[in-house]
Amino acid sequence: MKLTAIASVGLLTACGAGIASSSNDSRPAVPSASSIATSTIDGIADAEAAFPARLALTTTDGHVVTFSPHDDPVVTPGVMAPSGNVVVSADSDAGRTTVEWHHLRNDAISAAVQLDGDLRPTAVAQDGKLVALVGSSGTTTTVVLATPSKGELRRWQFDSVLVPEAFANVIQEGGDGLPMGIFVIEYLAEHTYRVRVIDTASGQLGLPLNLRDKSQTVDEVMTAVSRTAVFEPNNQLLFTLYQDATEDGENVGSFIHTLGLFNGVWCLGVPKALGLADHPGALAVTPNGSRLFAASSTGGVAGFDVSDITTGGPTMPEARQTTALDASAQRVAIGASENEVVVALGGTLFRLDPATLTVRDSFAWDMDVEALTALDDGSIVIVGTGRMTMVSPDDQIMAERSLPAGMNEVTRVAAV
Repeated sequence: MKLTAIASVGLLTACGAGIASSSNDSRPAVPSASSIATSTIDGIADAEAAFPARLALTTTDGHVVTFSPHDDPVVTPGVMAPSGNVVVSADSDAGRTTVEWHHLRNDAISAAVQLDGDLRPTAVAQDGKLVALVGSSGTTTTVVLATPSKGELRRWQFDSVLVPEAFANVIQEGGDGLPMGIFVIEYLAEHTYRVRVIDTASGQLGLPLNLRDKSQTVDEVMTAVSRTAVFEPNNQLLFTLYQDATEDGENVGSFIHTLGLFNGVWCLGVPKALGLADHPGALAVTPNGSRLFAASSTGGVAGFDVSDITTGGPTMPEARQTTALDASAQRVAIGASENEVVVALGGTLFRLDPATLTVRDSFAWDMDVEALTALDDGSIVIVGTGRMTMVSPDDQIMAERSLPAGMNEVTRVAAV
């Protein structure tokens, strides 16, 4: 699968459904006893009670911040499992690394193991137990696999710069219950990489398969910058948006790298009309895994059917719908439930129909939204400008609280 093929298949050049909605251009009233959905504790209105019982925020500096109503947030440096239930952290001292497993539902440390070397976690299996850690020296990379029950299981050294990204979902027979492979990014130069697979039985680096044609392997060198990623657990797909992409000196703009944990990769073309080649972007998937959405800070939004990507065939999967929102901003955030897609452009939020991308509603907010999550009941949790707010289906404040001082930009909001 040549990346150049993405540029030659006629990506969409015009936007689809336009805006057809009502609009509310002013922010709801400042929180008060009448505007916030409240419960009463000792006769005092509680502005946090409507939040989900547990929220986890990830930040650009590699921290996970967990919140429960009425409790101080807990900050954990580490990597979150795709399921969102565990964070694995590591602390190195004098050539030894302590690895800890933190359960996000209660912030309890469930296990800790000691490993030789200065290591950092980069990938956690979906169940939260198996972790891949790396140590590097120049162009040499040490990769270690560990679990809370058995400690170190594998250790390999490679004469290349590798970063484990995800585990295959096929278990190796008689191999300590390990997945058959570990997908890694091999960096060849700045922003230049290729995907490889470590065979956990032999420790050898191999080639991944073509996601849509398992008779073919993929051996492509790509130059691009990874911007954002989202995991879809039902189909076991990791989608990563890459920008500033070139292949053989040709500028091909942007693409969505699709990694199937059943051993397959594919580069999904993005409609050029979105402007993702040189503008910030964001990705979201529906909880049932049927739809993938991409949004640009220029206001472009595209919707893909995941079945188009996973079903083999000679044709290039394309976006089923596109639209152009009547706004642009320095950043964009997107979230999806089964019933709607929510896009934030700076301080303006749009509620879209997930099937058609028609705008149902839009409203302004007095924060620069960094990340959001759309809940099944129609409420939205939005984060930005030092606070976290929950908005009702009719765009009213339900709950609000401040974020810890000095907290870095938030990249993801998840209800645990």
